[in-house]
Amino acid sequence: MPYVPSMKTDGKSQDRILIDAAVEHLALTLVELNTTNFSVLSNYKVIFDSIGNTLITLSKDPLYFTGSELAHVVFSVGSTYKYEGAFLGELNYALTRLIQRVPQLMVKAGKWAAKDEIRYWLYAVTVEALTVAASNFQNSGIGIGGVFEDVKDEYKRRVNPSYEAAQIIKSGDCYDTPYYNRLVRIVDEEGKEVGKILVDMVRSEETLNKDILDGELVLRTKVNA
Repeated sequence: MPYVPSMKTDGKSQDRILIDAAVEHLALTLVELNTTNFSVLSNYKVIFDSIGNTLITLSKDPLYFTGSELAHVVFSVGSTYKYEGAFLGELNYALTRLIQRVPQLMVKAGKWAAKDEIRYWLYAVTVEALTVAASNFQNSGIGIGGVFEDVKDEYKRRVNPSYEAAQIIKSGDCYDTPYYNRLVRIVDEEGKEVGKILVDMVRSEETLNKDILDGELVLRTKVNA
């Protein structure tokens, strides 16, 4: 996610507050529209298309008043920075928040039998929707296709590895290629688990059938003198 100012930045920036409100409104609308698992995909495609096209129009005619409400907020917030393309960072933030907020609200509304905000099917349809949008807007001339691509890549980098790690622990790994990675626990100095990371290695009999390595990495706390 690009740099998007918040109250934490300088105690006054409203960027995230304004965008979050618009994201919430759109996410609640999507919750009403999502009647099946695969309708998430079709609705994302429609919404992403509307956002992209509205932004293209706004870049040519800032007084344009119809189209995607979220796109208007993104463009308006970006325009305060007085340089071309400022709204692209705001768009990245908005999309990143939207694809997280929709599943949160779906679970809260009880519209999914499972109580999980992330399942593989959801990851897959979200990536497909972002990929389609990236392709549709690859020739936008103002970077919109690049934003959709970037959001997709970061979603894969930030969410998928941790989800996959949880599934490895739950059901076992499925990789036995000549080079792979294995999970290792990270613990604090008292032995309490902080998390897990993947360690790259060459296949060996010692690690082939282990989902989590025997050793641990100790996270030491630095004490300032």
